[in-house]
Amino acid sequence: MDALRIHVCGATDDNTVTAEFMTLLQQVAEASPSDLPTALFVVPNTYSDFDEYWNWTRICDDLLVQMGYEGLLQLATFHPRYEFEGEDESDMSHFTNRSPFPMLHIIREQDIEDALKQVRNPDRIPERNRQHMRRIGHNGLLAVMPALADTAVFAGRTNHTEASDN
Repeated sequence: MDALRIHVCGATDDNTVTAEFMTLLQQVAEASPSDLPTALFVVPNTYSDFDEYWNWTRICDDLLVQMGYEGLLQLATFHPRYEFEGEDESDMSHFTNRSPFPMLHIIREQDIEDALKQVRNPDRIPERNRQHMRRIGHNGLLAVMPALADTAVFAGRTNHTEASDN
């Protein structure tokens, strides 16, 4: 975690945000994995709308490929209003990919491969994570991370009771 880079992009326009993302992507790709194993690219002033964010992440995926980093790096997506297609709007599964601000996690594929070797049935990880979030519910999540209550992750939620968790 000491080597994790968190880049907060304060820009509000697509071109600047995307240019800063490309710079960080290149820095991670060209750095030694021991010096810069992973990075978070946080955009607190843009992409509050999930659909706009999602469209931008598709552009970022395309840029990763165009820059020649496919097979070396991959992106994980996080947003305060993240929702998995086909899931009920109130389902806790969405919280596996929610964060206080829109962000991308730049991950080295080798690190993922190494981690997956340590996990039984790695193809089941996403479903296990969703089931775990459903088990702990809103109150359980807030017990572990109480600061989330005052973020966009819980914006618009007035009732955090266990009854609303189901």
